[in-house]
Amino acid sequence: MWSTLDNSSEVTSLNSTTSLPLTWKSSERQTVSVSLQVVGTVGMILLFIGSCANSVVLAVLVRARRHFGSSVHTLIANQSAADLFACVFGICSLVAMIAHGEKYNGDDIFEATLCVVFGGGALTAVGLTADIIGLMVITVERYFKIVHAIAHRKYYRNWMTKVGVALPWIGGVCLILFTGIGTTRIVNGRCMTLGVWPNEATAKVSL
Repeated sequence: MWSTLDNSSEVTSLNSTTSLPLTWKSSERQTVSVSLQVVGTVGMILLFIGSCANSVVLAVLVRARRHFGSSVHTLIANQSAADLFACVFGICSLVAMIAHGEKYNGDDIFEATLCVVFGGGALTAVGLTADIIGLMVITVERYFKIVHAIAHRKYYRNWMTKVGVALPWIGGVCLILFTGIGTTRIVNGRCMTLGVWPNEATAKVSL
């Protein structure tokens, strides 16, 4: 994300006005800006392809659920939904940044919301985090299914599949969205994603 890369060299604390110095020179900053535009274009193409591919996969999985309605089938469908969620909101974040630009007005509620939700790609990060946690859930489920087949058949219940579906989304929202809402602010017209922390100690979490 353009703003995320641009803001990575600064961390603002509520109790301190000290910030890390920017090391880019003006000529280097122009080169980086051009590179980010190229990355944004390539990212838009890749995200569009990912959205189309995951839409097809998710549609096939949903239609095949009647014939292959197993727990792992449901978990894989949830995984595809997380991928599609990340791709769609990744496109939305890129479009918002291209249409709006990098300058924000801190007094505007709409722009403050735009900064939190799209400026740093919070919803995209929620989808990616859900994707990672979903892979962990599938790995654990397959491990017990294969290595401990008897115990899996004896103790596994349908509610466990529902927990496995909900856990990635809960983790993504709690780890990314709530943190982003609390620590993203507009400072001097710039969207500081995960840039404003209660103190310097908690700011280390952003690393």
